[in-house]
Amino acid sequence: MRIAVIKGDGVGPEIMGATLSLLERYIGADFIEIKAGKSYFIEEGKPIEDNAIEKIRECDSLLKGPVATPTKGPSYPSVNTLLRREFKLYANVRPFRSYEGISIRRIDTILVRENLECLYYGWEVEDEDRAIAMRVITKRGAERISEFAFNLAKREGRRRVTAIHKRNILKRTDGLFLDAFYRVASKFDLRADDEIVDAAGYKLVKLDNAFDVMLTPNLYGDILSDVAAGVVGSIGLCGSAQIGEDFAAFEPIHGTGEDIAGKGVANPIGMIIAASMMLDWLWERGRSPKRGEKIREAVDSVIRDRILTPDLGGDFRTEQVVEKIVDRLRD
Repeated sequence: MRIAVIKGDGVGPEIMGATLSLLERYIGADFIEIKAGKSYFIEEGKPIEDNAIEKIRECDSLLKGPVATPTKGPSYPSVNTLLRREFKLYANVRPFRSYEGISIRRIDTILVRENLECLYYGWEVEDEDRAIAMRVITKRGAERISEFAFNLAKREGRRRVTAIHKRNILKRTDGLFLDAFYRVASKFDLRADDEIVDAAGYKLVKLDNAFDVMLTPNLYGDILSDVAAGVVGSIGLCGSAQIGEDFAAFEPIHGTGEDIAGKGVANPIGMIIAASMMLDWLWERGRSPKRGEKIREAVDSVIRDRILTPDLGGDFRTEQVVEKIVDRLRD
């Protein structure tokens, strides 16, 4: 088993190093480093190494830390966007579940975010006094992500899929997305409903277990992910999968955390959860032992015992948290 690895920027190298130390002791795999990100751009003048795509294609999956795209000063095309488009990673899967004593509400929700279209399509123009962004929703893209969400719900034993939209205002684009959703829903014996995006954000915060599976266009999913992570208790607890037809990449949902980089206090759990999701995906394809759930159980045990990094009110360091998780896996 060969895993491509992008360490990322900011806290990325720390949490990736900690996660790889766990994986090296728990599974047999070759880890192939891919150089990319802001730090690589500063050193080499390019955001990703020349042969990166070919190296990644030779691997079974990609495990990735957070990668910065500067908003000021010298910039470059987003590495995240490049990878999504190159490998056609159309489905972004983000599970959110509550932890006793940490989460503000009970939540057990899978958010499925369309990953290639919407306002993140990348069509923008600007003149002297205005800027325009093109929002792209296609019938094929909306049907494909809807099929993915319903199949995921069925596989995971979920009963309800909710499409998130703003059709009352964006009648054409969100109308197309919602119509595609209900066409696909008619093929499945699952409950299908929809919610306006602002109401969805309110319900995530206000109600316990407000949603089962949420299906969103790209922008809404990006925003609601952070809302859901706040309900969980920290964005540092959440991982994600970006999935295509025959390849997938896995990463935490948080950013680079430049303010705490190098201090050894970054929360590694989001990265570890992402790695556990990677093992699930590889196991489903016969490429890995079934180890993902065991890792999540070890994480649960560590959190119950209040072995927490400072973002969760604890005083444990990154490596200490990982060592405690490894101890649980040995038990």
